[in-house]
Amino acid sequence: MFDFLQHSKKATYPIPSFTCSTGTSSLNIAPRSVHELHPSDIKVVAAMGDSLTAGNGIDALTIIGDFTEYRGRSWSIGGDGNLNSRLTLPNILKLYNPNVRGWSTGTGNVNSAGAHLNVAVTGSIAADLPDQARMLVSRINADPNINAATDWKLVTLFIGGNDMCEFCIDPVKFSAANYANHIAEALDILHDNLARTFVNVVLIFDIAPIAAMDGGFFCNLAHTLVCACGKDKGNADLLYDASVAYQMETTLLISSGRYDTRDDFTAVIQPFFSNTVPPKSTESGEIDLTYFSPDCFHFNAKGHAASALSLWNNMVESYSEKKQEWHLNEPFYCPGIQTLGVRTGPYLATSLNSA
Repeated sequence: MFDFLQHSKKATYPIPSFTCSTGTSSLNIAPRSVHELHPSDIKVVAAMGDSLTAGNGIDALTIIGDFTEYRGRSWSIGGDGNLNSRLTLPNILKLYNPNVRGWSTGTGNVNSAGAHLNVAVTGSIAADLPDQARMLVSRINADPNINAATDWKLVTLFIGGNDMCEFCIDPVKFSAANYANHIAEALDILHDNLARTFVNVVLIFDIAPIAAMDGGFFCNLAHTLVCACGKDKGNADLLYDASVAYQMETTLLISSGRYDTRDDFTAVIQPFFSNTVPPKSTESGEIDLTYFSPDCFHFNAKGHAASALSLWNNMVESYSEKKQEWHLNEPFYCPGIQTLGVRTGPYLATSLNSA
């Protein structure tokens, strides 16, 4: 009866061997500077954003399953399983510090027991980030297992898909300047209230190629309902220009030095989504739907794994060499070891330690 809802493109991402040394930082003591931060120094992980961080549809088998938030399997904050079973950023960090805290488990919304420091809310736009920032600060301060003053924290911020989907309706409200201003307001809250914090600011991608792709009747219906602006192929150039403007305004904000006024806080652009487009199938030449959930809009487990690997590699790549596409079919990059000709330093890369 429900065969029409079945998703036949489920696939897994081949997890490469993690060959990086997982020893501690050289002095075996917590660093005083965020520019000398080794992965083993991270004690707390957190994330902010929308449904792509909430984890909608990651393990869904039908389009109805896209309403489920698989937070424990989200690319930037999920902690279900381990790196042998789930490629997520926290599962990489567990290899360096098995006691890292904050990652999400299981399914549920932002107020579920397993959400922990994943404060992403499905449907959010950039204007919602300040409230998420306040929620995150509150949860960190309220957690008896976190020393807010001394524990080094890694926060990943990713937002913009829903802003882009509304851009055609109100280009002034959803302008690049307003988008960046909302991010700035959220980062200001983190900067004013959190010590020892490294923030990944992940740039938004162009949504038009995803929203316009043909995945069958139900995918097309879902795209029309949730992102009519992107579904209309006539808006492709408009949305591409908007995505570039979003990226530029965000980059200008971070490169201004606004968040480099203390030794224990920084925000770093991670650009791997900047030029990412839906992968093509080597067999048909069409968009490879095995990276997407049944609604052909959200990423599934394979898409989240590719995003997690790309985020990790961006984090350790030298600042000027950060790749602006998904690191598909590539190995894990290791701190301090050149991989595929890409330079990496011994610490998480910042503008200052990469100079």
